[in-house]
Amino acid sequence: MTPSTLAASRQALLEVLRAVPAVGVVHDCEVYASEDKGFKAAYRYTNTDASADAFAAEPHIRGWYIRRFATAEVNANARILNEHTWHVRGYMSLKSAIDSELIFDELIERMRDAARMHGTMGVSSALGASTAQERGVQVINAGPVLFAGVLCHSAVLELKTRNWVEWRKS
Repeated sequence: MTPSTLAASRQALLEVLRAVPAVGVVHDCEVYASEDKGFKAAYRYTNTDASADAFAAEPHIRGWYIRRFATAEVNANARILNEHTWHVRGYMSLKSAIDSELIFDELIERMRDAARMHGTMGVSSALGASTAQERGVQVINAGPVLFAGVLCHSAVLELKTRNWVEWRKS
């Protein structure tokens, strides 16, 4: 069933991402802190399965947040349809000794797979009519950043969800 509100779409996306093995901490909105220590605490992660990747059971930064980036409202079949564009921003500690970039890239691909296979998030499961139509989760950018005083990998993922508008009662 397709979500019927923005909040339901956000919750569905949150559940899909949190179900990805070793995804890290996933916040439903951007978390702010007044100092680096607070940011580190909000994004600190330890694998519950030490065999998940080369970080093993070492605590490190591995976290994501979800933000609604844009909404387009269209009239479709005499009903109002909202198309929400979401950005999912993530950080993971950069550690060259274990090729952490490869771990981060694989994690992104598992997140993309999870969203692609989920049928109730308001993401079209059908392929577009042409190769020019975007579907699924797009990687908008990725690269190293300094986050909370720690050198990290970072990526912004983008996807679109749709929901029919339900009229609000005042």
